Amino acid sequence: MVSLTAWNKKDIKSIIDSGKFDIEFYLKENPDVKKSGLDPIIHYVLYGVHENRNPNDNFNTEIYYNLYKNVIGKNENPFAHYIRNNDHMFFFEKGLLQEYSYVSITNALNRLKKYPFFNEEDYVRMNSDVSSASMPTARHALLYGIGEGREIFSKRSIMRFLGNECKHDVNYKITDKVYGKNFPKTIGVFYHSEGNSFIQELAECLSDYLCDAGLNAKVLTEKTPEEETPELCIFCAPHEFFFLDGNEIWKRDEIIRKSIMFNTEQPQTLWFTRGILYILMSAGVMDLCYQNLKSFSDVGLPVFHFDPPVKIEACKLSEADKKHPLFRILPEKAKTGSTPFRPIAERDIDVSFFGNASRKREKFFSRSAAFFSNYQCFLYYRKADGPIPSTGVYDILSRLPRYVAENSKVALNIHRDDNCFFEWHRIVKQGLASGTIVVTEECFPHPLYKAGEHFLSETPRHMPNLVEWLIQTEDGQKEAARIQQNIFDLLQDEKIFNSKNIDLKNYISAVWSTVK
Repeated sequence: MVSLTAWNKKDIKSIIDSGKFDIEFYLKENPDVKKSGLDPIIHYVLYGVHENRNPNDNFNTEIYYNLYKNVIGKNENPFAHYIRNNDHMFFFEKGLLQEYSYVSITNALNRLKKYPFFNEEDYVRMNSDVSSASMPTARHALLYGIGEGREIFSKRSIMRFLGNECKHDVNYKITDKVYGKNFPKTIGVFYHSEGNSFIQELAECLSDYLCDAGLNAKVLTEKTPEEETPELCIFCAPHEFFFLDGNEIWKRDEIIRKSIMFNTEQPQTLWFTRGILYILMSAGVMDLCYQNLKSFSDVGLPVFHFDPPVKIEACKLSEADKKHPLFRILPEKAKTGSTPFRPIAERDIDVSFFGNASRKREKFFSRSAAFFSNYQCFLYYRKADGPIPSTGVYDILSRLPRYVAENSKVALNIHRDDNCFFEWHRIVKQGLASGTIVVTEECFPHPLYKAGEHFLSETPRHMPNLVEWLIQTEDGQKEAARIQQNIFDLLQDEKIFNSKNIDLKNYISAVWSTVK
């Protein structure tokens, strides 16, 4: 039997009437309360408040008391005082996110809790020191974990979710009607000028599609003057844009929460974790990976799969490119020019590959070295020391892969690790749209591109056998010609291009209706 004072009774009534005490939260964060047998609200008023326990996920008892201790009654409960005097305000710790509003942080927190890649038990298991933190696990992950570079998502949770998504059939559906009526007057598609040239390509491609859809879009960078801020911002690769220098103008709360984030990173990477904060605070998200979409839609974000077909056109190298050592080692006929429409049999490079070094790729090329030594190959295999910019010492790498592919019979795709991501836009632009035959490991299903129709899938161990069959046998050459024609038919289908424009326009209208 507990004894309640008049103040206690008054405070308890105010708390109960407000409906703001989260009993489930209180018991979860304080399992000893259940053992005490006391009503959680009574426990909080009598004991919890003195131990800096919190009545819900959005109110910090200690912070509020320190701010208002001079006006809180001697025996008055701080939470009850808040309800009676300041319930229009927020009182919780912001951690490393001081520049963002309580509304944006709360929105991101609620989304993180529902995000299928996040599991509180996994977070504590991967960050053992967090178990003693004086705040809920999800809040710690958002306010501190991301900024501190901690592991936020377990690969087990990610692969389980994506594996289930891969079981579903995906097919592209032609759309022929625009449903939206309201659109922003101006749209800026941002990329970071010091980032990866591939991101710039994506930004330019997205801007072109927006313009083709009848919207007023242009490509911008972190150097764009503040007075030129468009009505709607789309940030390509938030994991890159918001972590390279010069983005202070665009990191502001009032911009982030009204913007669309275009994720280009695989979720098992640290880069993805860096960008997730901005995704969770945004108005919508685009993604290159179709299977990623449901993870974002599950938390209430409008989603769009932007991985459009690309136009078939010959790659053009600069005069400086033609003086580069990587160009000078090409076969003589390959130096004279290129065209995606060149028949497979007339191409002078048998096999090409471009990619960063990884343990898995090292094993593949070491095991297959003797086989490839019998073929005319162009294998560019580098240890990454940062993004590949569109200017500087590596700028040729933003063009050369396409040029080489247009002169190659086969282009290989070896995943950098054990995850089955197929970097579709990059491989389509540098492979399929170059008229080469893409031979890849098994990868996530795609709505447009199908194994056996537009590319060939095989395990790394048996890839040399497939390459040999395609190049050396009559049946293999016929199969290569068939696949090449299939991809030409697909990438020249105007219905697909028009449908993608309509889908994009409908998506922009849907997001704009929530932020204007």
